[in-house]
Parts: sequence; C-alpha cells; structure tokens
Amino acid sequence: MKQHKRIAVLVEGEWGPRPSKTLTGVLRYRAHDVVTVIESGYAGQDAAEVLGLEGATPIPVVADLAAALEHEPDALLLADEPVGSAVDPYWREQVLTALESGLDVVSGLHYQFADDAEAVAAARTGARIQDVRRPPHELYFTDFAADGRPVVHYREHRAGSHTVLAVGTDCSSGKMTTMLELRRAALGRGLAPGFVATGQVGMMISGGGVAVDGVMSDFVNSVVEQVVFDAAQEHDLVLVEGQGALNHPRYSAVTLGLLHGARPDSLILCHDLRRESVGLLPGHSLPSVRRAIEINEQAARWVWPDDACRVAGISVMSRGLPDDEARDAIDRLEQETGLPVTDVLRYGVDRLLDAVLPPR
Repeated sequence: MKQHKRIAVLVEGEWGPRPSKTLTGVLRYRAHDVVTVIESGYAGQDAAEVLGLEGATPIPVVADLAAALEHEPDALLLADEPVGSAVDPYWREQVLTALESGLDVVSGLHYQFADDAEAVAAARTGARIQDVRRPPHELYFTDFAADGRPVVHYREHRAGSHTVLAVGTDCSSGKMTTMLELRRAALGRGLAPGFVATGQVGMMISGGGVAVDGVMSDFVNSVVEQVVFDAAQEHDLVLVEGQGALNHPRYSAVTLGLLHGARPDSLILCHDLRRESVGLLPGHSLPSVRRAIEINEQAARWVWPDDACRVAGISVMSRGLPDDEARDAIDRLEQETGLPVTDVLRYGVDRLLDAVLPPR
C-alpha cells in the first residue's frame, strides 16, 4: 500500500456522530497521500476541518466516485467498519466502478473482494485488489511443516531490542494511536523504532503488518511471534499495535494471542475516561484500570513466567472532557497506579516514551 500516493477514501454513510476510525487514522497519519474523501453529506467541505484535525492538510470532500475521479486518484480505500462481513450494495457498486476505472481497491473488510468473481472481472483493466485482512498463508503454512516443531517457537528477541505492546480496557481505546504517537516521538529523538500493525487501519497507514483477526485462531500466536521477531531483528524499539481487550467477551481471543505471541517487554494500557461499559455490550462493565493492569500482567506471565513484563504507563482518551476534568482524572490515575498517565493527542506522549525506553 505504500505505493499509493493519490488515495480517494470512501466513507459514505460512516461519518456519523463518531467518525470512521479508518478515515480519522488515515487522515491523521497519511494525509499527504490522500487527494479526496467521498461522503455526499459533507460534499464541498474540508475533511480535516470536519474531523477537527488541527494543522492537517486540507482534503476536499466530494459527493461520489465520479467527482473523486476528477482528482486523479490511484486507489480507492474503503473506510467501512461493519461488525460482520456483509458488504453494503452501494459500496460494492463503488468498488466495481473503481476497478473498471483502473483504480486499485484497498479494503479492510472481512469480505474478500479478491475472491469475488465480478470484482476480479472488473479488475481486468489492470487494477489490483488488496484485501488487507487476507490471511497471510505464507507465514503459517511454510514454516511449521513436518519437522515436529511446535507452532510457536519460543524464540528470544534480539538482545538489546525492547518490545512494547498496547493493551486496553476495551476496543477503540487508542491502542493504534498511542503506538503511532510513540513512534513519531521516538523518530523525533533520532531513534529508529519499528511499528508492527496488527489491524487493517494500522496496515493502511504503515503499509505493512498483519491483520490478526483474519488469521486462523491456531496460528495467531505464531504469526504474531514471527512479525514481531522480524521487527526486533532490525529495531531496538518495537511498538506493537494492540487489538481488543482481554476483558471483552467478543474479542479477548485475539488480544491474548497478541500478548503471548509478541512476548512484550512492557505494556501500555489504553483507556477511555468517559466509557463505563464495553463497546457494543452496554450491560458489560469495564474493569477498573488497576484490575486491567493486573489481568494483563498476569496473562503475560502465564506463558513467560520468567519475564518481568509490566504495564509501564497509561494512555487515556479524554475527548469531550473539559481540560480541568481531564487533568484531574489523569492525576487520580497516577496516584492510584504510580504510573505515568497522559492523553497522547492532548498532552503529548513523551512521558510514556521515557517509561518504555530501556536504560542505556
């Protein structure tokens, strides 16, 4: 996906009270490659301004794909986030039209357009279909064949490298954003950190990684182990995007696979200050921050009992809270946990970076 330098982002119908996190992430971290956004309800406006992204590159919003083509895009990126795998008929029509027009289509859906005969036929113009959530068969069918080795190799990371994994009290609690902000701050200090994307949005931004929720459950741990091991061979600081939450009844499996496969040296806990219940399950209360720290540290030690993996800091989302309330909540969490706490978008990420950098 790194080769795309003129992206049109399709977000039709997804720009509700809480904007598409795909759109927000792409515009926050890859706006220089986006030429237009498609959303008829906001046509004529500036996408960055509507999202409240201060200092971001102005990006025009247009009503449809025909208008988007006037900006000469080289790819259509789908910023749709359905809970299931169904594809809206309108979106499917846009995908087919884009492919027929010669645009590559980058999709983060569970639905695989590369297996869709009609989409493949439409792509005969030379356009490519990139299903970001396509299972990485080359990672888990070529390495564990007939030699009797276990699926997970239990390999030590390179001496001198330090792996940090984002965990959370819920989904959509800032795990990807926290890791990307840590990466940005580390680069600003002259370091060369590695970012391991583990979800479709992180992959769309970084151009690499693996969408772990598209991997067969038996192979999640080993695939994560491989991509993090490879990153640790090249980088002294490896920042792994987290997914879900151990306490989330729907997504705990992928979270545990990440925790055990990544073999992190330290964790950053991500938490939304305004949220009281698990996303999509209003009757299921969130654990306290202290309890979330406890269960994540314990789960890490189930597999790596000799490793001193600990939560090194807390990244909170304080959006919607007045500044004084946000700072009071942060102060309380720091007193309760003894850990550095910040909203990385509001107050910066330097304290968290200091907490995860290994001593020199």
